Amino acid sequence: MKTINVKQGVKEICMYKKINLFLLIALSSVLIGCGNNTEEHDEHEEYPERTHSDEKSELVFTSHQIEHIDIEIQTAESKEVDVPLILSGRIALNEALTAHITSRVKGRIEKVHTLVSDRVNKDEILLELYSQEFLAIQSEFIQAEERFKRIKENDPEKVTAKSIYESAQKKLEVVGLTETEILQLADNHTPLTLLPVRAPFTGTLLSGDPSRLRQAEAGARLGEFVDVGQDFFLLANLQNLWVLADVFEKDLPLVREGITGEVVPAAYSNEVYKARLTRIYDIVEPSSRTIKARFEVSNHSNKLKPEMFVTVKVSSKLGGTNPKVPSTSIMKEKNGAYVFVALNDTTFQRREISLGKETKDYTEILDGLKSGEKVVTRGTFYLKSELSKESFMEDEH
Repeated sequence: MKTINVKQGVKEICMYKKINLFLLIALSSVLIGCGNNTEEHDEHEEYPERTHSDEKSELVFTSHQIEHIDIEIQTAESKEVDVPLILSGRIALNEALTAHITSRVKGRIEKVHTLVSDRVNKDEILLELYSQEFLAIQSEFIQAEERFKRIKENDPEKVTAKSIYESAQKKLEVVGLTETEILQLADNHTPLTLLPVRAPFTGTLLSGDPSRLRQAEAGARLGEFVDVGQDFFLLANLQNLWVLADVFEKDLPLVREGITGEVVPAAYSNEVYKARLTRIYDIVEPSSRTIKARFEVSNHSNKLKPEMFVTVKVSSKLGGTNPKVPSTSIMKEKNGAYVFVALNDTTFQRREISLGKETKDYTEILDGLKSGEKVVTRGTFYLKSELSKESFMEDEH
């Protein structure tokens, strides 16, 4: 009968258990490794690497990446687009309806009927002058009129007398007498003691210093001695004013004489006044690179005052056959400009372009882009950054 070594059997059993434990651990490691590989594979499937085009000007994304990029796209179109312009300006006197009231003879102010800021009607007497020169002109007229009447029609001196009479009459018209006053002087031969100074049209009296428009200063003072050409008042029709607006040089092609706009005074931001562009000035101001545009505006409410600041809103059109894109899609560099064109849902191409007319909202493309192509309007800086990184990596290799 074979003798069993118990001690040796126990050793063998322990060895078998260790082998089985080792195999079990090894099998578990293999299974865990397979699981990790599966997870890595799934993660790669869900977040694949973005592929790169051979061209440095193109970017190719995956559909998953596109979902997480804030990109907006718009189609370039050859259409007429509305271009709103906001112009800064100020109220100015209508120079066509403004007149200097000046003295036409030497004399002294004897009566003052109106003051600065008064509203006056046409032919209303503003003040009266005492003038020796005026009295002499009247005397000359009376003598010429009497001589003209005495001479018979067939007298050879009749023509000369008539010429002298008409010359004396013209002098009275020049100093400011009306036709009625001249006829009365011819009838009664009684000279006027004072020369009336009248308003040539209906308007508002301002100071004789138009550059400052000092409302608190009197335009004419009682007892003041005056010379020929001295200013009494500046008369302006404030019912019809000018608005001098600044147009930037780049926006000049968008405005033309005859278009209308809306004037919004800074003092009355809720009120709108219709205006019409009547003149575009010919000089560019070097410091601001702007051109003055003159609008005419009605001021029946009398709220608009000269030198008030205003905003002029103009709606213009940008037409032509060239494609137009939102200005936000344009990327400018030192040597030119470019856009990102969407070739498909995931591929974008950097495209060099030539710019035409530029506005705040739209830009005309002269070359490099066709109508119907889609450009990126939002997300351009992200694409620019990605393209720069890609170019850097290629340069490193």
